[in-house]
Amino acid sequence: MTPHNNNQRKITAGGKHNEKKKSRKKRLIRFALISCVLLFLASASATYHVVSAYLAEVPEWDPERLLPSQTSFMYDRDGVLISRLLGTQNRIPVELSQISPDLINAFIAIEDARFFEHPGLDIRGIMRAVYSNLFRSSGPLQGGSTIPQQLIKNAFFDPRDRTMRRKIQELYLTYRLERTFTKDEILSMYLNFIFFDFNAYGVEAAAQTYFGKSSREVTLAEAAILAGIPNLPGRYSPWRNIAEAKSRQGLVLSRMVDLGMITEEDATKAREEELALVERPEQLMPFPWFSNQVLEDAHNILAETSQFATLSAGEIWDVLYGGGLHIYTTLDREKQAFIEETIDNDALYPRIRNDDHLSPVQAAVIVAEPATGHIVAMSGGRDHDPETNGMNRAIRGQRPAGSTLKPILAYAPAFNEGIASPGSIIDDAPGEWGNFRPTNYNPREYNGLVTNRYSLLRSLNLPAVRLFQQVGISKGKEYAERMGIANLPPENELGIVLGGGGTGFSVYEVAQAFAVLANEGVRTDFATITKITDSEGKIIYENKLKGEDVLSPEAAWLTTDVLKDAVLRGTAAGVRIGRPLAAKTGTSDLSRDVWLAAYTPDYVTVFWLGRDRWPDKTTDGNFSSGRHTNPFMNPILKFIHRELPERDFTRPDNLVKVTVCSKSGLRPGTNCPPEHLASDWFLPRNVPTQTCDIHVELEISTQSGLLAGQFCPENVREKRVFLDRPPFITTTDSWRGGAGLRPADAALMPPSRVCPLHTFRPDMPQNLEAAVDEEGNLTLTWTVVSNARGYFIYRRDPGSGSFELLNEHETDKLNFTDQGLIPGYYSYQVLAISAEGVSSERASISVTVQDLSQQPQTQQPENPDSSSNNGNDTRSNRGNNRN
Repeated sequence: MTPHNNNQRKITAGGKHNEKKKSRKKRLIRFALISCVLLFLASASATYHVVSAYLAEVPEWDPERLLPSQTSFMYDRDGVLISRLLGTQNRIPVELSQISPDLINAFIAIEDARFFEHPGLDIRGIMRAVYSNLFRSSGPLQGGSTIPQQLIKNAFFDPRDRTMRRKIQELYLTYRLERTFTKDEILSMYLNFIFFDFNAYGVEAAAQTYFGKSSREVTLAEAAILAGIPNLPGRYSPWRNIAEAKSRQGLVLSRMVDLGMITEEDATKAREEELALVERPEQLMPFPWFSNQVLEDAHNILAETSQFATLSAGEIWDVLYGGGLHIYTTLDREKQAFIEETIDNDALYPRIRNDDHLSPVQAAVIVAEPATGHIVAMSGGRDHDPETNGMNRAIRGQRPAGSTLKPILAYAPAFNEGIASPGSIIDDAPGEWGNFRPTNYNPREYNGLVTNRYSLLRSLNLPAVRLFQQVGISKGKEYAERMGIANLPPENELGIVLGGGGTGFSVYEVAQAFAVLANEGVRTDFATITKITDSEGKIIYENKLKGEDVLSPEAAWLTTDVLKDAVLRGTAAGVRIGRPLAAKTGTSDLSRDVWLAAYTPDYVTVFWLGRDRWPDKTTDGNFSSGRHTNPFMNPILKFIHRELPERDFTRPDNLVKVTVCSKSGLRPGTNCPPEHLASDWFLPRNVPTQTCDIHVELEISTQSGLLAGQFCPENVREKRVFLDRPPFITTTDSWRGGAGLRPADAALMPPSRVCPLHTFRPDMPQNLEAAVDEEGNLTLTWTVVSNARGYFIYRRDPGSGSFELLNEHETDKLNFTDQGLIPGYYSYQVLAISAEGVSSERASISVTVQDLSQQPQTQQPENPDSSSNNGNDTRSNRGNNRN
């Protein structure tokens, strides 16, 4: 056998061995490949099922979720911004073209340098971020999320969710995003979406929040600061950590240099630029009393518009805060600031002893324009509590108004209906209506017959009740409701006019009612909002003035004129602002609430002071409507009018001024005393035509003070003027104030009884005779009168027309001698006078004296008219004797 053969065999044997080895390898490889394929397929299947399960739960693709909510804005009456409505997000969307290019580049540089190159997921960026984070020695971690991913994460997911489920869903929605919108659209949505701390969302809100300028106006340095914030807002906000913010700014600028967006010189200048941050914003809304009411009013307005009528209350609030609305209000910020400062001034509040156990004294006020209904300022209480948002007592407070509503319920309706005028009469006398026995503020004072003007300016209770009764309770309530009083009690009780019944009234509704008086009888509903527009300026709501005639201009002016008098000489005399002002005070039972409603042609202002709660029904409030309202109202009224020209209320031309008797309301008669004359304004149809008939002239006996009787002598008779007023009742012991009270003018009433002192008339002297002696003396004689105390003698000389008393003092003799007569024809009279001073009829005789040597001729009386002197003593009335 040769070596070749042996070798060949060896080779052959080795080949067989190798073939076996190769076969095993192939089987292993095949097995491995099959296993890998199976593992891959199993893994793919598992991955598919997992991904499918995750994608089955992916949020619905709703592109509108990429359109972020928009901040709404509130403006004052001059169009100046009051506040952004800081709901969950403060956002001001802008177009990409309105954003500074530096700001856009800064975000691309720091967040997604390959934004315009990748399809939404940047694999290269992810690998670079992984590598940098694994082998970094210092510096911040790099993220791998692209701008589209960040937008999806913020729009559809909770950023705190870092699970695989969320990542897979995010990638899917990012894919949808990239295929739905252009890169510019995605970038615009992203820049309007991201969070910058301090409730600022989007670059525009951030630029205004930090730098007080628009995103178009920011510098490169400011752009780099803003671009650095969203990665960690709590860390990189310049208000929280300026050093970290500057460090982050430097990184942004470096990235921009690396990408060729800016030069190194630009970056250096930006790093060295001093940041001009605006004042750190307060999270509280300014003017909270007013602003919060605007929000409530805006909510109600939107709910009534067809555009939002189908939304729930919560959805409307979402629109209000996130709908990009522009709300234009009636706020006058200077007046609002002054009012808040005044109401918060503790020094103006009363100091009342032993009130530590009571709730604090509070106050509320509203100022509005009567003609437009625009509320320009309000305060719902002292020291607004931002935690509770405070109960706005001006709007929702319900407190008894006392006498405040007298002109609303009684006087203005009476003037409007022609039932009464300011110069007509009402009785301030005690009265009772069933169990209702009202008294005046001073329970021991009743003035009697007074004019309606006087009763209102002095705020007398009894006249108000009587006038309210004349108007009719239902009619008075109807007027009040039309004027704006919304919370009248359902009961038809006279006490309503004094503030009784029900739960009380708000400052708002009282101000609305008095605005009708200030606006010549026209009601214009109060408003805090003039217009609401959407983010594009389209008008959603506009307040168009609508006036409702409630009172005639004449009735409104007459009521106002009386309330002007209340300021000059009545209950509101402590309110003086140097211009025409009408006002009405009010004090509730137990002096627990005090009110002052004041108005000019320009503003109506209503103020309340009191407490929110009382421990019982008997504690006295010890408040005074004048003493405790004036310290607030005087400065407020002066401030709100400080720049306005003085104006008075315009009097209707058809009113006429007439002088009347202030006790009858009629034309003055001859008996009306000067102190009872008054001039007042009337409608022509209400001008009195009759003459006063309650001032009467009567004779009284000065001795008894009673009506002069038939036999009262002349010397005790006196004519006096009395007031024949209507009957009245006198208070009883059950009335507060004590027993026996009656109206003051009852003292002017005439006596009801006749004088009892002069009860009979003595007989006339009889057998009167005359004789003349030789010396020319004439002697009269008569017989005695049994019931006479004495006698008076009278003589009429020749040619005279009257009798003259001859004896100044009565004589008890039965004769009288008249000496020194000259020839002529004489007449004599003699009367008797009783012990009570009552005179008899006169006995008469006539005598002709010829000369001293002749006997006189005696004649019978010449038609002795015994009744001509009424039997009265004529000593005090010489010249009134009978001829």
